[in-house]
Amino acid sequence: MACLCDEHRCPSPLGIIAGLTSLPRALATFPGWRLDLLRSVGGQPELAEWRAREPGDFGVMLVEMCAYVLDVASFYDQLTANESYLATARLTGAQRRHVSLLGYLPRPAFGSKVFLAAEADGVRPIVMPAGTAIRSGAFDGEPPQIFELSKAATVEPRVNKLAVDRVRETLLPSPTSGLPVAAGSLRARPGELLVLAAGGALMTTHMAGHALMALRIRAPVTYVAFASSVAPPAGAAYAGARLLRAGARCGAWKLSPASGEPAVLSGAELSLEARVALQPGDIVAFEAGGASTARRVVSVAQADYTLIAGLQSKITDPDSSVHTLDSPPIKVGVTRITVDAALPFASSDIATLVVHYAMADAATLHAPFKDTLEQDDPIVVPRLIDPPRSEVTDLALEDVHGDGVVTTGVLDAASHAADASDSPAWGRALWAPVNLYGNVAAATRGETVRGEALGFGDASQPLQTFRLKKKPLTYLAAANAAGRQSSLAVRVGGILWTEVESFYGARDDETVYIVRHDDTGETDIVFGGGARLPTGAPVTADYRFGAGAAAPPADSVKQVARPVAGLRRIRNILAAFGGADAEGPAELAYRGPRSALLLGRAISLIDIETAAVERAGVRAAKASWRWDKQGLRPAVIVSFIGDPQLVPSVQAALRALAEEDAPITAVSAPLQPARLDVDIDADPDRVTADVAAAVGEALFAPVTLPGTGGLLRPERLGPDGVVFESVVVRTIMEVPGVAALRALSFDGSPFIETGRVPAPGGYFDFAAGGVRVNGQRAG
Repeated sequence: MACLCDEHRCPSPLGIIAGLTSLPRALATFPGWRLDLLRSVGGQPELAEWRAREPGDFGVMLVEMCAYVLDVASFYDQLTANESYLATARLTGAQRRHVSLLGYLPRPAFGSKVFLAAEADGVRPIVMPAGTAIRSGAFDGEPPQIFELSKAATVEPRVNKLAVDRVRETLLPSPTSGLPVAAGSLRARPGELLVLAAGGALMTTHMAGHALMALRIRAPVTYVAFASSVAPPAGAAYAGARLLRAGARCGAWKLSPASGEPAVLSGAELSLEARVALQPGDIVAFEAGGASTARRVVSVAQADYTLIAGLQSKITDPDSSVHTLDSPPIKVGVTRITVDAALPFASSDIATLVVHYAMADAATLHAPFKDTLEQDDPIVVPRLIDPPRSEVTDLALEDVHGDGVVTTGVLDAASHAADASDSPAWGRALWAPVNLYGNVAAATRGETVRGEALGFGDASQPLQTFRLKKKPLTYLAAANAAGRQSSLAVRVGGILWTEVESFYGARDDETVYIVRHDDTGETDIVFGGGARLPTGAPVTADYRFGAGAAAPPADSVKQVARPVAGLRRIRNILAAFGGADAEGPAELAYRGPRSALLLGRAISLIDIETAAVERAGVRAAKASWRWDKQGLRPAVIVSFIGDPQLVPSVQAALRALAEEDAPITAVSAPLQPARLDVDIDADPDRVTADVAAAVGEALFAPVTLPGTGGLLRPERLGPDGVVFESVVVRTIMEVPGVAALRALSFDGSPFIETGRVPAPGGYFDFAAGGVRVNGQRAG
């Protein structure tokens, strides 16, 4: 637009483009204003004859003073303009004021949650009251944190710590070159033919040897090695499978009964060279020409085959009389069998065919113990003899490496077992030996303050405000649309008042208040949008303080603030989870405008994904339509990257935003460790280490805001995120200073595919495996 003061020479109009992080300074600075004012002097008739330009001239001083004023005004004009927009505002609290115009309430800091396994001394149960405080140790530069029990917990000594029996394998490996058997049960020799009967199939092999196995159990186990591998059918189980050897053997009948010519082998019938004791259903093995097979006998018949045909001889006596002698045929009894399938041998193999029969167990198969305990495995606890005297609803399992899971379930003393829920998914297998803890209690971060005096009411004030003395106020995840629940309770004159999100629509007699936070974590309580505070009424607050994303690791929350009689120890099997820092200015600038996508309702898949990633502790989410478990209707499956223990709160929050009957299921995406190795050449005029570091940043820079971070961060890839080879190469080659990409490998093998896909429902985590550029780990 044209300058309004046409008599002045103004700079060219500013071209302000979209997406700036700071608006440019308007018009001119002091030198420009001074020169412009001096040039405009000649345009004023009263000053037409003024020619003074010396610094000491009073007129020049007035011009320079005016230029100073204009310079300062343009400076503050730039600051004011910047603070008028969400993306460019920099002053403390500016983003909060801007997003408040949208009705957006910034997310406060959330307190994390932890599951604690307790053990009691003696034989009698003890009770830890609600609010019992347990302190963590210092970790990762963070000071100790206080956690408090959400509700009273009974500690039953009977279920302090129970050893979980190892689970046996149920299915035979396929293919396999050997099998474990109970030591002392082996009755076969190396080189002997063996038959494995499993899953309705018969497989033959020869025994190559045997040796004792080194296992984590006391009972000795022998491994029988096969000369050639066998492939049991899918689903073949150890139960019912038998490893057999023959107790006797014979050959096949080699002549045709009718013609005396060599026998012809065809179909499933075969005559043996002797009579043997066989019955339908018996297993018989056949071996010829280095090949072997086994069959089941369908029918058995006994027959007499002529070995030498009958002869008639004439004998002449000395007196020339002739006598005729008849010699009967010489016959041999044989067994003729029919088997359940044709034999794979040629007629020429009959001469060397060996028939193995009278099968007996060569050894007793030993179903090996698994080294791991998985979610669908039975949880057997032999030491659980007497039923617990208190209700058990949560179970903790810890393996030999200190990894663990917490799940819901019950203990059944009659079956000496635990019945655990199949949801949420464990996301891992536990390595034996595994221990079960039955006294599991939930605790949340935050230290309780009771009866804090905030002040006294003053009915003359329209919006009376009080500030809490401790910060930050603790919020916890909750199954509501906001996904959170405050720990604050405010009483006026001993009467509990109600917190609301805003005063909009509040009646003048409603005893309500709102809570607002600033960028430093301070909490203000505002009254007056409904009923005003009665003059002189004491205002008190009960609340908890302490929150944030930093969470104590496993086995660090174990110091009871005040001793509990009879409590032996308490500790966290798993790390705390679900905590979150309050939204900072940058997050508000990003999330505030996007809140308009929801407007309090989640309708489309994009809405549901947006709502899911707003939950504390959720790093990324993906929503998709799938058929429900019954296959009757499509359901929304929300797969998110975050702690599995967040499933109930995430699912409840999403359902609160959707229609009442909307089928929504939240699942935690399992982690899949991954590793990427990059080998580059740098431009000769650049430092190779610096270029490699820049490549590492492009691939694995930390996440600061949604949509930021390196290409391979889980927040960028998301659940089911495919790593495309072309995108990785482009990202590397776009880094300044990269001259060539010499090699690229994924999990130790050359990355030559179009893309690598994680396991269904999972996500790649390169933090576990690492991203290495020229041997240096990124991130």
